[in-house]
Amino acid sequence: MKYLMLVLLNLTCATCFALSETDRLEIQKAAQGAPPHITKDATFLKFEDGKFTLVQRGSNNFTCAVIHDPNGRYEPSCFNEQAVRSILPAYELHMKSLYEGKSYDETYTLLKAAFASGKLPTSESAALVYMMSPNNKIYRDGQLKSSPVHQMYFFPKLKNDVFSLGGGPVSIWQGFPHLSALIVVLENP
Repeated sequence: MKYLMLVLLNLTCATCFALSETDRLEIQKAAQGAPPHITKDATFLKFEDGKFTLVQRGSNNFTCAVIHDPNGRYEPSCFNEQAVRSILPAYELHMKSLYEGKSYDETYTLLKAAFASGKLPTSESAALVYMMSPNNKIYRDGQLKSSPVHQMYFFPKLKNDVFSLGGGPVSIWQGFPHLSALIVVLENP
């Protein structure tokens, strides 16, 4: 019985020891993106060599990774299934281009061309990305700025006047040329 317990314990912990310290840190950072009930069973990716690679496979329908760029952007994010298929590829191309030294304008031109040629999908219905880390930073207007805890609900590209949103916790984001998102800022996550 003792031997059986030892074997089971070793099998259970095998994945714990298989992760490098760098991978464990990447999981810890990416897990800041969503509530624990989502991240505890999520899949985790890391961005290296111009693409997202698997760090740890999860058992639910969420995938978490840190969206970052050489200008200091830092947004731990957790994508539902629809967002993995239709939003994550745009983030991957965006990050790859920036790390290759392209400007934001060049990157958006590449995104637009990739979408027009069918290499990038537009948003699927119900694509959701949690970006709930209190440590979010974005690069905007030539400066690194704090970004509030928020969630993004994606759509195929919308016109700016589709929603009539005043000031407040909901805004429209038109950051990519082929898709749009409603950003919902969370006051008390």
